[in-house]
Amino acid sequence: MKLHNRLKLLRHYLAGKTNKEQDKLVDDWYHSVDDIKPIGLWQQEGKRSAIKGSIHLQILEQISQKKVVPMRGRIVAAACMASLLIGASWFFLVNHDKQPVTCFTITAPSGEIRQFLLPDSTQVWLKSGTTIQYSSQYGKQNRRLDLIEGEAFFEVKNDETRPFIVKAGKLETKVLGTAFNVQAYRNRPAIQVWVQQGRVQVSDSVQVLTELSKGKRLQWNINDGHFRVDSLHWKQALGWRDGILLLEAATFSELANELQGIYGVTLVTSDVNIRNQHYDAKFFIRKTSVSDIIATLAEVHGIRYKIQGKTITLY
Repeated sequence: MKLHNRLKLLRHYLAGKTNKEQDKLVDDWYHSVDDIKPIGLWQQEGKRSAIKGSIHLQILEQISQKKVVPMRGRIVAAACMASLLIGASWFFLVNHDKQPVTCFTITAPSGEIRQFLLPDSTQVWLKSGTTIQYSSQYGKQNRRLDLIEGEAFFEVKNDETRPFIVKAGKLETKVLGTAFNVQAYRNRPAIQVWVQQGRVQVSDSVQVLTELSKGKRLQWNINDGHFRVDSLHWKQALGWRDGILLLEAATFSELANELQGIYGVTLVTSDVNIRNQHYDAKFFIRKTSVSDIIATLAEVHGIRYKIQGKTITLY
């Protein structure tokens, strides 16, 4: 089938206007993807999910009409398949110049980790409750996005001609190709940048603050603009990316921040002893509810608790 006809069929499929025979043709295209040799990433489950999520975004970018039919299940899979088959020809057929600049917002639902690829193949992991934004101009002159709220890890595709920039509040982190994490919550006093591999340059709205190398972390105070650089235990810091809540001698505040970030709950106590305790535990986020986590910690540390809506009180 010619490329033009494939595009036409895909558009009809996304709009739910195909018959059973056409549905089967789309399904056959999708299932044939595993046989395309250049796609080595397809064999890895995590990257498969990322590719599907990123193609979803690309499809929304390329056919951003007045009305877009929501993509679910098999529709996302077909969009993924068709984009992989069509490749660069898709961009050739769509006239970007006539399209207005569009802002794309991506959010990880509460209790879930979202993984996807940006248009330049940079891999992104969003912690539960995290929101980022980027425009349809992404990748044309630079690669800039905004971390609106939460925590995100980036494995940046190297490109010396187009720097990758993450803006979080008044702080900007700029790289060419590396792996790093940015944490920026509205209810916390500091923004943190952690480097797993490579180097990043961190600036505020006035000047370059510092460059961070592998294993280093910057903590920048939102109120006074002061910052400090230290080293970070990556095993604990990045457990969330693999769907793990890992606590190693965590303070009450650290425990509260983790539960707030992952499950969107507020942990409080008026008991000084509970606040001064340190907590060790390992939970798989996708398989464990916040009530189970609290019940386990309460049993281990001999404390009681009360859950009221999104507020958990330890006593």
